[in-house]
Amino acid sequence: MNWLGFLIPSVVILLPLLALLLPKRRNSAAPVSARLSALTLYRHQLRDLDRDRESGLLDDGELSRAELEIQRRILAADRLEESPLKTQPRQSLRFAVLLAALPCFGFALYLANGHPSLPAQPHRATPIAVPPAMQALFAKLDRQVAGMTPDDPDYVRQSVLLGQVDEALNRPDDALRAYRKALSARFIPELAVQIAELQTQQDGHISADSLALYRKALDAAPADAPWRLAVEARIAAGEHDQSP
Repeated sequence: MNWLGFLIPSVVILLPLLALLLPKRRNSAAPVSARLSALTLYRHQLRDLDRDRESGLLDDGELSRAELEIQRRILAADRLEESPLKTQPRQSLRFAVLLAALPCFGFALYLANGHPSLPAQPHRATPIAVPPAMQALFAKLDRQVAGMTPDDPDYVRQSVLLGQVDEALNRPDDALRAYRKALSARFIPELAVQIAELQTQQDGHISADSLALYRKALDAAPADAPWRLAVEARIAAGEHDQSP
């Protein structure tokens, strides 16, 4: 992250709020006032009276009295004064101070863990605390895999499991080592893709080795593999990166 990478998004995000500080008329009529609401209500009531008369719910005497009362209310509502919206003198100043404080607080929070001049750091590089009991189980699995040979029926499954443990613990080099041992014993297209993806994350680009794994996995995968399109896109990107 750099300074422009912080300032430009901050300004873009605050632009809609900055528009509220533009000068406006001090007194503007409320979009829905008490007078307008009352008149609309009473006019609807008059239409309801016509409907009730047509359906036989009101006789002529009741209708006349109801219309007279509603008309009286309409005249009284028409004399209501509109309430203008008035901006408090210091409201705009407080709003401007708030807008200036928001990016300042955000930047202060960012400085607690980084600085724009520092290079980007992966979030997953943070060490993960593992309870001692789980550490003992992982160490036992590591010893089991180390004591196996590729001819062992459980060698591939245990090696993949060990690689998954290492990957979850943010040990990508150990995970790649375990995955490659399993792949050398038996080629599994999905495992090849997983190795290529992890290697690409480590390298920051698609290397020739990762590109070869993508291609081999795609050739060995079934036609209905759900990840075919994603791997084809990876291959196209890798070929583009390695083209002179």
